[in-house]
Amino acid sequence: MKTNEIRRKFIHFFETKKHTYVPSASTIPIADQTILFTIAGMTQFKSCLTGEEVRSYKRATNSQKCIRVGDLDDVGKDGRHCTMFEMLGSWSFGDYYKKEAIEWAYEFTKKELKLDLSRFWATVHHSDDEAFEIWKSIGVPAERIVRLGDKDNFWAMGPTGPCGPCSELYLDQGEKVGQCYEKGLVCKGPGCDCDRYLEFWNLVFMQYNRQEDGTLLDLPMKSVDTGMGLERVTALTQGKTAIFDIDLFEKIKDEILLTANIKTKLNELSELQKESCNVVADHIRLLTFTLADGANFSNEGRGYVLRRVLRRAVRHAHRLSKNWPKDQSFLEKIVKVVVSEMGEFYPEIIKNKNRIEDAIRNEELRFSSTLESGLSKFNHFVDEAKAKNLKVISGENIFILHDSFGFPSDLTRVLCEEIGFSADIENFDKHMLEQKERSRAEAKFYKFDQDDSPWLELNKLNPSEDKNFMGYNLEVTNISTDKVEYAEVQIANTNIKKVRQIKNKLFEIVIANTPFYPEGGGQVSDIGNIQFINKDGRNVFEVIDVRKTVTSIIHLLKHVEYSSESYEYLTQEQIKKIFANSAKVTARIDFTARQATMRNHTATHLAHKALQIVLGENVRQAGSLVNPHTLRFDFTHNKAMSAKEIEQVEFLVNAQILKNIPVKTHEHVPLAKAKEMGAMAMFDEKYDDHVRMLEINNFSLELCGGTHISSTGNIGLFKIISEGSVTSGVRRIEAVTGLAALQYIKKLKSIIGHAAETAKCAESEISQRIIALRENTKDLEKNIVQLQSRLVNAQISELLTNAKQLKNNARLVVTLSDSSDMKEMELLCDRLKEKPNTIAVVAAIFDNRAHIISAINPEMTKQNKKLSAGNIIKLLSEMVGGKGGGRPDFARGGGTQTSELASALLKVDEIVNKMID
Repeated sequence: MKTNEIRRKFIHFFETKKHTYVPSASTIPIADQTILFTIAGMTQFKSCLTGEEVRSYKRATNSQKCIRVGDLDDVGKDGRHCTMFEMLGSWSFGDYYKKEAIEWAYEFTKKELKLDLSRFWATVHHSDDEAFEIWKSIGVPAERIVRLGDKDNFWAMGPTGPCGPCSELYLDQGEKVGQCYEKGLVCKGPGCDCDRYLEFWNLVFMQYNRQEDGTLLDLPMKSVDTGMGLERVTALTQGKTAIFDIDLFEKIKDEILLTANIKTKLNELSELQKESCNVVADHIRLLTFTLADGANFSNEGRGYVLRRVLRRAVRHAHRLSKNWPKDQSFLEKIVKVVVSEMGEFYPEIIKNKNRIEDAIRNEELRFSSTLESGLSKFNHFVDEAKAKNLKVISGENIFILHDSFGFPSDLTRVLCEEIGFSADIENFDKHMLEQKERSRAEAKFYKFDQDDSPWLELNKLNPSEDKNFMGYNLEVTNISTDKVEYAEVQIANTNIKKVRQIKNKLFEIVIANTPFYPEGGGQVSDIGNIQFINKDGRNVFEVIDVRKTVTSIIHLLKHVEYSSESYEYLTQEQIKKIFANSAKVTARIDFTARQATMRNHTATHLAHKALQIVLGENVRQAGSLVNPHTLRFDFTHNKAMSAKEIEQVEFLVNAQILKNIPVKTHEHVPLAKAKEMGAMAMFDEKYDDHVRMLEINNFSLELCGGTHISSTGNIGLFKIISEGSVTSGVRRIEAVTGLAALQYIKKLKSIIGHAAETAKCAESEISQRIIALRENTKDLEKNIVQLQSRLVNAQISELLTNAKQLKNNARLVVTLSDSSDMKEMELLCDRLKEKPNTIAVVAAIFDNRAHIISAINPEMTKQNKKLSAGNIIKLLSEMVGGKGGGRPDFARGGGTQTSELASALLKVDEIVNKMID
């Protein structure tokens, strides 16, 4: 049975059990900062399993593309580790429980997979009698149901939170499979790490909520989370003991061998060739899927992991093809096979094929350019170690290879293993930690962390209302004395759901159906204030931040009359008095800031489309920031934009602004329909089943929950103020609109006017005047060089006349110059160096420092190896409190003790004579 058939059978099977098919989530986690990649099928359902989110279905199934890099070093060495894999899953959110989960898993194994049940085993948690009895009731012999402990059969999201026992399905691959057989040991059965008994399906029964003290409390809603590795179960059905031998990898590995020009068949490769082929096959899948989902190579976080994976793959590719050209990408050529093999089920890799290939090619060629020098440095460290009778590369040297040559530590470890060396990773980690501490100490930002202060619930929470933003259609209703426009919205007391005063004396408050926009989609939150009026007076709180959580929208408040240092903590009664017992609550949104933000946000949509038109359809959004002052837009592109391209983008955007096109929003559009219509979406944004879609007729169509102006003409003007690189394959433009654009142009006008005034010409002539001044400056510099040359020639004649005659027909020139120009001193020494048998030392004092240069005729240094300008300068520099050195025929140095220079020059004769002897 082929891999694709197993995937289809699994999804169809659970659909017949009334499960809703949910497409695979991105490999880039959505709204989850705790992990770099999607590591399991349950990742996108985490909030459903905790009960924080309620969806339209209680049963779900899918095949999730997963990334796990914890066992990166083991990939290729055995038959079960890989960094990218598919997890077949089924879920129950408070619906069915253990009985159905176990029965259906066994039914699918028996009827659809048709695995040999005489080799089937199940494990349960040692305390789970219920699961044990269910397995027995469906025909699994008691002796084939193994009770295991927490390590194997208890699953948790983390140290606290939802958790529960699990039951796992195993297949015995035979007594001659696994490390126990290879080592002559007796396998202990399911749970042994030797690979003989291969676990292929895990059924997790979430029934507890673990407290901080370790106490297990029953969850109000019991759920099921199951996961089956597609590659593993395919290997079992195809009779393979290694996942890299299944059909899904065959064509990928064939293409790798073809690219490496290896004629040997897959089953005839050497062990090293097999390992390298497996590594490349695995890593190219990870790179293909993560890049398709919008990830990028970089020096930190997720991007650094991708960089490590690519460089490891490159190293193994070069092991297969030792003479691979440095100006060609090996990995790029394998992408097309991954796309053809897996693109039918995952069309995003077809859509982004060109982007994937471009990103891999550029990153690989960049690494290849440093690989040779890095390997040279590695070999140097090896030679140093051998000279000391050691067979280890130190942590410091591993860090140098990492920091200066881009070698991930695991790549250095592989290189060490190939020559029988070890790598001191422990000390490397210490150097990395020290670097992080230095970076942290130099960082100039403040991070607002989550607080554990208790919430005071004022009104019953309503999940459907407490995460709603209801402020799209605000109008100005109040103008304050500071000319800031506000939109006022009255809030009912019942909408104030809960509040708490946090440790820095600020307040957090949840308001149902809030008019304040919460930060999201690249747009900053609204600012403004909330006024609470009761019989005791008025309390005004500044709204300084608004953020979304899974269940609600949280507003961060600061009392306008008190600083956080002076404001005392309130009792619960005082908090109730303000927030629950106010007769009138008024939200005042800073509409001046809101309008400026809306102009920038709509302009961002226009810019996105304009960039695609000018630079190509491969351009896609990689991030954005929209605030009242500016817009920042990150996009995938592999080279800097030219001035002409920037001008074209500006023209296209401003043309849409001048047309004054209505900006339409389509509410509650089914996500599938929106995608079918061609709406663009952000790769790292989480979208509900029904979405909000923004349309600028005949130009732009995007999914967006942000706030926007009513027509493009309200933007006023769009001006790009900068373009630059963010990371490999990602560029960034910054732009201004409206009044900010006017201010920017006004500033430029002022600069040009000042420059014209200084140059004494009209503004229209400033460019020609600058060119003329540059030409004039070049002429003057030429004249100066000529004059310096004449002056130096005159000096040389005089200096040589007064030179001191030494042994072996040598002559010594020592002079204290009144020059304050280092170039002039260097020119003098260069000319003296050309004279036969001449040794020169030229010194001067300027910039509160003694400067010394020594030059020796090269023929003299060839004849006498002891004669060295570098050594002369080193000694003289020490005498004036400094350092110096250089080549045997030319060197420079100096120091801060200028008063010692004259006496130091008197020592030159003695120093040189010792070298001549």
